[in-house]
Amino acid sequence: MKNGLWVVILVVTVFMGFLMGYSLPPMIEVGMIGGDKSEAIGLKSDVSEDMEKYYEQLSEEAE
Repeated sequence: MKNGLWVVILVVTVFMGFLMGYSLPPMIEVGMIGGDKSEAIGLKSDVSEDMEKYYEQLSEEAE
């Protein structure tokens, strides 16, 4: 009985660690956890001006 309880606790702990590993990095990236309070919350990307123009042209062609 005691061994079964420890197995259940171990499985739940491993599963929770797995979930935390997948949920924390995106929260840190967008600034919900840690970071500076003066920074705006949102995704940070390095979209160059060329890429912005490219996507603007694509949207114009679609219309």
